[in-house]
Amino acid sequence: NVVTAIIINKGGKLFALTVDSLIGQQEIVIKNLGKYLSDIKFVSGGTILGDGNVALILDVNYIAGL
Repeated sequence: NVVTAIIINKGGKLFALTVDSLIGQQEIVIKNLGKYLSDIKFVSGGTILGDGNVALILDVNYIAGL
């Protein structure tokens, strides 16, 4: 079985986040989620992708501190 992961280097510590798949790399603008969604600790914002879909942006600093 093959596992796909994103490797994160935070302060010299390595972390791996497993993902279903990697789609590619894009330049995006991260938007604030507003007061209704700001309590979601592991999400730092959101963006609208080129195809119109909404994507949430993970807060890597928060996840690395878990």
